[in-house]
Amino acid sequence: MNAPRLSIEPLGIAKRDGDGWRTTWRVANPDPESVRIVAVVAPHSQFRGETSLDREVRGKGSTQFSLVVQTMGAAGSEIENAFVILLVQHGDGRWRILVRLRVALEEASRPRPRVESVTVQRGGFSGEL
Repeated sequence: MNAPRLSIEPLGIAKRDGDGWRTTWRVANPDPESVRIVAVVAPHSQFRGETSLDREVRGKGSTQFSLVVQTMGAAGSEIENAFVILLVQHGDGRWRILVRLRVALEEASRPRPRVESVTVQRGGFSGEL
């Protein structure tokens, strides 16, 4: 089975959630086969969060999910080379969708992520995202 071709984009404005920020994301699947998102992580030290999911993205469909992230940095600064990584099940295989971000920190260090690129890697050679 070929690699999944998902697109991902941030939606709306991040909302305060405890000591973090709730970001909302839309994932679209242009292919006819379904994909299941099983986990999402943002591993950057200045843009960090993770959540377990069990969310199907039907073929030719889309879904949304929330990810609460911790941000470090001053309002007006920018975080470069941050990532959101999705672990997905596609057919019999696991895949990592690596979404490279640039994150502007607005007032109160509210994150405004912008997608710079999306790459796909086959999973299974490591137990980590």
